[in-house]
Amino acid sequence: MGRPPSCPLNGDEMSVLLYIVLTVAIFALLGLVQKLVEGL
Repeated sequence: MGRPPSCPLNGDEMSVLLYIVLTVAIFALLGLVQKLVEGL
């Protein structure tokens, strides 16, 4: 109830959002590592 209107997400939605962000970050990191390895 005391949640500010600028943060409409509940705990479950925040967990899913965090999972998606982490997954995208891991894939981006893997792609970057692959480019660096190919460049060597």
